[in-house]
Amino acid sequence: MDVKTEFLNGDLKENVFMSQPEGFAVKRHEHKVCKLVKSLYGLKQAPRAWYEKLTEHLLKLNFNHFDLDDATLFVKKVGKTVVYLVVYVDDLLMIGNNESYIASINKELGKSFEMTDLGYVHYYLGIEVTQHPKSIFISQKKYIGDLLNRFGMTECNPLSTPMEQNLKLTSIEGKEFEDATKYRQLIGSLIYLTTTRPDISFTVGILSRFMQKPCEGHWSAAKRVLRYLKGTQDLGIKYT
Repeated sequence: MDVKTEFLNGDLKENVFMSQPEGFAVKRHEHKVCKLVKSLYGLKQAPRAWYEKLTEHLLKLNFNHFDLDDATLFVKKVGKTVVYLVVYVDDLLMIGNNESYIASINKELGKSFEMTDLGYVHYYLGIEVTQHPKSIFISQKKYIGDLLNRFGMTECNPLSTPMEQNLKLTSIEGKEFEDATKYRQLIGSLIYLTTTRPDISFTVGILSRFMQKPCEGHWSAAKRVLRYLKGTQDLGIKYT
């Protein structure tokens, strides 16, 4: 589900004032300012105000919020029916074991917020979802393609393993890599990729140990992961 103009729904707790918009100033009162009741785009408080507004509404719908574990996850259980709702700014992803019950929650949310029901999820935060009658397959093929292009590895030759066999990396692997930020960006991207590609988790875990001061050898090992991904872009996780 996509919430339209989500930041305009938030209630402000602080006193925030703004000048009268150009062309809409009240005659003979041009010096006066407006006190905002609702948040506006551009305010630092806007994301927090929207999140608090949505949380308040979901709690009224008897969702449980385990904010100590994940501030974006809400869970509702009624008998054998369970619904999980995940929030990412204005995108709400809802899954559960009762389709009609999910539809009723959609309807309730629509009474308070202007929303668009986008139907079954196909793509969410870089994760591609393919649904079948008896299974769900998640992958990040497009994400991998973008990653290869970003680091200039689109035309690289694929390899069959993400790490050289018996490779033991240390903090000293040749001279210091000239662009540590680039190394950190690649490792960070690979960490997110482990969401659907647990086969690279071990290798990425090893490479992440050297983000403080990467060497040329660490960069070469990281590029090998990209070469492995080049030949395995279609892999993912299947849930039956």
